[in-house]
Amino acid sequence: MTLPLNTLELAALGYFFLLWGGYAWYAKHRAKNSDKASLSRSLRKHRRGWAHRLLQRDMRMTDASLLANQERVVGFFASTTLLLLAAVFTALPTSAKIAELTSHIPFTDPQSEGQIEAKLALLLLVLIFAFFKVTWSLRQYGFASVVMGSAPEPGEQITDQEREAFVENLAKLMDSAGHDNNSCLRAYYFALAIMWWLAGTIPFVVATTLIILVLFNREFLSTAVTSIESSYLEPDE
Repeated sequence: MTLPLNTLELAALGYFFLLWGGYAWYAKHRAKNSDKASLSRSLRKHRRGWAHRLLQRDMRMTDASLLANQERVVGFFASTTLLLLAAVFTALPTSAKIAELTSHIPFTDPQSEGQIEAKLALLLLVLIFAFFKVTWSLRQYGFASVVMGSAPEPGEQITDQEREAFVENLAKLMDSAGHDNNSCLRAYYFALAIMWWLAGTIPFVVATTLIILVLFNREFLSTAVTSIESSYLEPDE
């Protein structure tokens, strides 16, 4: 059986997965085991502060509204992912036409129908991965709503250990939901790189590299990260 992708394309595919997997590992490692600036690490601190201050408030409508807003945002991405999956499924039977169309675009590599099908299939797999991540994120935000609803009242008698356990676990649950949503968004970025693969191997490699640089800048070096980190105030015990 002949593979639809040539040696150069298979090497580019390996480069794609190496950068994606390596970046995901580095981002998680930096957030958990480093003092360097990190979007995930900064948000983790704010989520813990939120859970701590939640226990000090009598009126928690604002907290419920904020969490519901997070669910709406994640729900939007879940719906969008379904639409993108439907679009790719629709494009698969037209691989021959796509191959013919790209052959008329200047500076693109000539490709066979099998090559286009393989690349669209990869795009489909990336979007399926994104869908599983974003729907699990949505469910976890729902779980967090339940946990938040069970939060003890300010005057309720609980030990310091119980209070700390509640804060830690609610923050961890929201952090896990945010992490999975972030994984979905990263998959969107890498799906864009696969779109460039339809134009040729070199554009695919360049797009993958640029996406890593964009993600690194936004998650570790951006003004947003600095502002989130600097705005954190330790809650009163």
